[in-house]
Amino acid sequence: MPKKPKSLSLANPNRFRTVQDLTQMRPDCGASIDDILVIDDELLMIVDLSHIGDILNPYNSPSASYVRIHGVIVASCMKNNTVPVFWSDPFLLLPMSHHFKEDFNVYADHGKVLGSVSCPSGSFLLLPVREDFPTPLGSLMDEALKQEAGVKIKIPNGTYRVFYEQFEVPEGAKQEFYRNIAVQRQ
Repeated sequence: MPKKPKSLSLANPNRFRTVQDLTQMRPDCGASIDDILVIDDELLMIVDLSHIGDILNPYNSPSASYVRIHGVIVASCMKNNTVPVFWSDPFLLLPMSHHFKEDFNVYADHGKVLGSVSCPSGSFLLLPVREDFPTPLGSLMDEALKQEAGVKIKIPNGTYRVFYEQFEVPEGAKQEFYRNIAVQRQ
């Protein structure tokens, strides 16, 4: 009897690369240099970074501090079409790589769709929605949800690390066009 093929996972840790340090790209942005999220009975908000506007300035505002302490900002590539957000323990995946076009069926057998989000700005904010969530930040997040530029989802409690899942890049193409955003429970 032939062996059953090994089940593929939602993401491949062998392709994981560390996310960039936004403080080196924009020292004035006040972004977290950490790539860790902690979920403890909260929802996770994933939103196009353009929807928080200038809330990271002034640097010491309650909203900016909340984002710096609890959030992770990930630069991606500009992608105007909406992408699904998949979950299959221990991975959360945003399939951003251009080699998928809009056919995400490759992931359909490996994960559950929790929602979808678009990212025309090229950067995402991943942010737990805790009890101490600042009201001005909450208003901006609500507006992003109304415009379908964000998603609020529930994933299991735990500590999560954010990575790029980097695929092979065709000659002459940009590296950032061939990667997904992967979040792995530690």
